[in-house]
Amino acid sequence: MDPRSRNGIVGMFLAAAATVATLLLELPLVVPILLFLGGCLLGVYVVRQSLRRR
Repeated sequence: MDPRSRNGIVGMFLAAAATVATLLLELPLVVPILLFLGGCLLGVYVVRQSLRRR
Protein backbone atom coordinates (compact mmCIF):
# COMPACT_ATOMS: atom_id res chain seq x y z
CA MET A 1 0.00 0.00 0.00
CA ASP A 2 1.21 3.49 -0.82
CA PRO A 3 2.52 5.23 2.32
CA ARG A 4 0.51 8.38 1.60
CA SER A 5 -2.77 6.51 1.28
CA ARG A 6 -2.00 4.46 4.40
CA ASN A 7 -1.24 7.65 6.34
CA GLY A 8 -4.49 9.15 5.05
CA ILE A 9 -6.47 6.12 6.26
CA VAL A 10 -4.77 6.27 9.66
CA GLY A 11 -5.43 10.02 9.85
CA MET A 12 -9.11 9.59 9.03
CA PHE A 13 -9.44 6.83 11.64
CA LEU A 14 -7.76 8.97 14.32
CA ALA A 15 -9.98 11.95 13.44
CA ALA A 16 -13.10 9.79 13.73
CA ALA A 17 -11.91 8.36 17.05
CA ALA A 18 -11.22 11.88 18.36
CA THR A 19 -14.70 13.00 17.27
CA VAL A 20 -16.35 10.07 19.06
CA ALA A 21 -14.28 10.74 22.18
CA THR A 22 -15.25 14.43 22.11
CA LEU A 23 -18.95 13.56 21.83
CA LEU A 24 -18.74 11.09 24.72
CA LEU A 25 -16.71 13.26 27.11
CA GLU A 26 -19.97 14.41 28.75
CA LEU A 27 -20.61 10.86 29.97
CA PRO A 28 -18.84 9.08 32.85
CA LEU A 29 -17.13 6.81 30.32
CA VAL A 30 -14.02 8.94 29.94
CA VAL A 31 -11.57 6.36 31.26
CA PRO A 32 -12.70 3.47 29.00
CA ILE A 33 -12.69 5.82 26.00
CA LEU A 34 -9.18 6.99 26.78
CA LEU A 35 -8.06 3.38 27.18
CA PHE A 36 -9.70 2.53 23.86
CA LEU A 37 -7.97 5.41 22.08
CA GLY A 38 -4.67 4.43 23.65
CA GLY A 39 -5.18 0.87 22.43
CA CYS A 40 -5.98 2.16 18.95
CA LEU A 41 -2.82 4.27 18.88
CA LEU A 42 -0.77 1.31 20.11
CA GLY A 43 -2.32 -0.91 17.43
CA VAL A 44 -1.52 1.62 14.71
CA TYR A 45 2.05 1.86 15.98
CA VAL A 46 2.49 -1.93 16.01
CA VAL A 47 1.04 -2.26 12.50
CA ARG A 48 3.30 0.49 11.17
CA GLN A 49 6.35 -1.13 12.76
CA SER A 50 5.50 -4.54 11.30
CA LEU A 51 4.96 -3.02 7.84
CA ARG A 52 8.25 -1.13 8.12
CA ARG A 53 10.17 -4.37 8.77
CA ARG A 54 8.98 -5.97 5.52
